[in-house]
Amino acid sequence: MSRHAEPNQIVKTVDHEPSETAMGAAFLRAMSAVDRRIGIRGPDSLAKLFLPESRRIILDDPALRGWVIRNAVSPGMYEFMIARTAFFDDMFKQALAAGVPQIVFLGAGYDSRSCRFRDFLGDVRIFELDMPETQRHKQELLNTAGVPIPEQLTFVPIDFRTGGIGSKLRKAGFDAGRETLFVWEGVTYYLPPRVVGDTLKVIKTSSSAGSSVCFDYASHSIEKLEQDRVMRLRETMKMNYPGEPTCFSLRDGEIEAFLSKRGFRILEHLTSEEMEARYLNLPDRSLAGVIPGVFCFVHAAFPG
Repeated sequence: MSRHAEPNQIVKTVDHEPSETAMGAAFLRAMSAVDRRIGIRGPDSLAKLFLPESRRIILDDPALRGWVIRNAVSPGMYEFMIARTAFFDDMFKQALAAGVPQIVFLGAGYDSRSCRFRDFLGDVRIFELDMPETQRHKQELLNTAGVPIPEQLTFVPIDFRTGGIGSKLRKAGFDAGRETLFVWEGVTYYLPPRVVGDTLKVIKTSSSAGSSVCFDYASHSIEKLEQDRVMRLRETMKMNYPGEPTCFSLRDGEIEAFLSKRGFRILEHLTSEEMEARYLNLPDRSLAGVIPGVFCFVHAAFPG
């Protein structure tokens, strides 16, 4: 175990225990799956399986859910999770529809897409990479709930901070000569910049031309960092997840050069405002909320 700055405070780390940030994301997905508002209700009906009983109880009480979102969740994070789930669902479904033969989840956490979309997997090979304890916990919970793990799915334990993605994938049966979609959801924030760059390099050198990667990341400016909801988000992350500190972000407008330098071309990029317009529209044309301005989504490929 590692220690935080406060004396005698033991900090959970993903080295020894399941990821707390992954659990937090699953909790928000589970709450959105029972949201009463048509149009933004989340699709992840399996997310609740990964929650402890203390959090499952909250799902059954609309008033308590509302209190949690208003008082225990950083402003805009619930809405961000709705948009993030929808965006990466779209990426996954588009890859299946296009017949992409391999999909790799880098830092899968409690992702449930392989199970939720099992009827559409066909012959695709799916590889989930994450810390061993998070994967073990996830498989235990799925087995306990009686949810079968698709035969197309292979779990690949790894510590991203020490590298070895390419070799781990090859040993698990990954074919570097086939087109691949890499899904990198909710991970880049917690990696040192060097590791983010190295991971993109490995993605490019470990798969065929035409492969692509989609990920979310933080894009900052002085104006954004001074936004109240962004400042509160940063404080909440430090307080709630001391064992998983945030490390990586880019300045506004840097993403194109950052990816181009590593051989990638942007196919799609969404700012927080564009996420709101696409994913948070209610039937009366109002927005369900505001997403913190630092968040962005990107889908990029390296040309064939």
